[in-house]
Amino acid sequence: MNQAHLRKLQSLLLKIPKGKVTTYKVIAHAMGTKGYRYIGQLLNKNPEPDRYPCFKVVNSDGRLGGFAMGSKDKIRRLKKDGIVISDGKIVNFEKILYICK
Repeated sequence: MNQAHLRKLQSLLLKIPKGKVTTYKVIAHAMGTKGYRYIGQLLNKNPEPDRYPCFKVVNSDGRLGGFAMGSKDKIRRLKKDGIVISDGKIVNFEKILYICK
């Protein structure tokens, strides 16, 4: 795992406002790569999900995607952040999508 990539990823995660989500694709674009799966792998190794909110990263179609601590925990964390979920998808996804820069 590239430490520079990890630090950049952590920095981007900290910028996601409360009540917002972003996508693997948006994060990858902000990091200058097309490696969406690589971003997922980095997120899966996040040792501090409470500090670096990787649970706020979802699929480009609003589906939840994975989470190292399981989907139930991802849903719990998203709901605690004010995100509404229905049938495994983010409600009003387009309105709460945060574009990282």
